[in-house]
Amino acid sequence: MSPRPTPSSTRRAPRRDALRNDAIVISAARAVFAEQGPQASMEAIASRAGLGVGTIYRRFAGKDALLDAIAQLFVEELDQAAAAALTDPDPAAGLEGFLDFVGVFNAEKRRYAAALTDRVSADDEVSARTADRVRQLTRNAVDAEYLAQDVTADDIKALIVAVRGVVAASPDGDDGPWRRFLRIHLAGLRAG
Repeated sequence: MSPRPTPSSTRRAPRRDALRNDAIVISAARAVFAEQGPQASMEAIASRAGLGVGTIYRRFAGKDALLDAIAQLFVEELDQAAAAALTDPDPAAGLEGFLDFVGVFNAEKRRYAAALTDRVSADDEVSARTADRVRQLTRNAVDAEYLAQDVTADDIKALIVAVRGVVAASPDGDDGPWRRFLRIHLAGLRAG
């Protein structure tokens, strides 16, 4: 008689259709949260996804679990943008491109960005890697004499936080205020 399988040995990787549904749900949730904020209902998300609300609850225990999944994607997308910025041969363009990404990213998520930020841990491996990349972006811009010698990654992180605040305080669809804010503050950090 063969041994009975243990619960851990019977666990399988998620089925392909479950992973596809996860992607559909997350995409729909991002769109609905962008329109309605984090108070949007799971029913509205299910409707946008074209799935039953029960299907969503089978994969995500509730709205908090869904926001956690989106926050993790938020962290990964930010890290990918920082990595891409580091590949730019022009350190000034790399840094500016990254900061522009941050502004656009926050503007698109204006109604629920704060709910995501509260769910991101600075101790998370991806967040730590992104912080290292922001340090390197800053160092590259200083070494290229684009930024003043005394500018640090903490200055850039403060600028990122401030941009988020300007986005939150601006009218929907108006990118002018945060772009102007970013331009003025980068001018103040420049060398010479």
